[in-house]
Amino acid sequence: MNLRLALAAVLTVVTFPALAAGTDPVVATVNGKEIHRSQLAELQQSAPQLRQVPLEMVYEQLLDHVISGQLLLEQAKKQNLENDPEVKAQFKDAQAQIQQMVKDAQIQILQQVYLKRRIDADISEDQIKAKYEDMKKNMPPQEEVKARHILLETEDAAKLVIADLKSGISFEDEAKAKSTDAASKANGGDLGYFGKQENVPEFTEAAFKLKAGEFSQTPVKTQFGWHVIKVEDRRPATPPTYEQVKQSIKMQLGQQDAQKIIDGLKKTAKIERFKADGSPASDKIKN
Repeated sequence: MNLRLALAAVLTVVTFPALAAGTDPVVATVNGKEIHRSQLAELQQSAPQLRQVPLEMVYEQLLDHVISGQLLLEQAKKQNLENDPEVKAQFKDAQAQIQQMVKDAQIQILQQVYLKRRIDADISEDQIKAKYEDMKKNMPPQEEVKARHILLETEDAAKLVIADLKSGISFEDEAKAKSTDAASKANGGDLGYFGKQENVPEFTEAAFKLKAGEFSQTPVKTQFGWHVIKVEDRRPATPPTYEQVKQSIKMQLGQQDAQKIIDGLKKTAKIERFKADGSPASDKIKN
């Protein structure tokens, strides 16, 4: 069993410090042994793929896993497996791996904290603002369109909608009556303003070919179905505000600064490189 999974299994049967009944309720009992909600939350956090999922969505699966683990633990203890030579050997190996994991984590934390403090000291608010202004100057002109759409399941259904629009039925009413897009149907198919990078290519290409007031004369096929599109307005895109991009700019500057810091440390350090087998390198490699 993978060590991390094994640790997760162990955590599910460990008794955690008692919390107030309202915050850590008993969610099951197994032969009199209480299982608390906190044990399920701990197990969920040990599985990266479940961390962003609401606990309620995986509650039954997690609870069943914890109950199964408790039953297995009871049987193992009944057989006194804690004193079994095989178990002791695996415990010893696991302890060694855990100690190494802790050491590795300590090293990473030290490296990250040092680098973060150096970067924070190097990068000022003025530098971030200057980078933002430079980004705006070099940003190519962008355009946005304000559009509505009607999503249909078939091409023939989309053609009938286009015929209705040509006969004078309002686009908004047609969208409310026939669109299968639940997100925009109630608003008459309104999608608001969007740029060229914000929709699938086929939809974007068709929308940006239309002038304000025009609707597509042929159905537009995308992975979602068949669309009829109407463009209501076109305008120059507004550049993102400083606050919207501040963190991404800071991250970009930080990555550049981190490399400079590391390069500087290499220049002042005495570093000797060897081949993968430990033998001397035939050619000297500069730091």
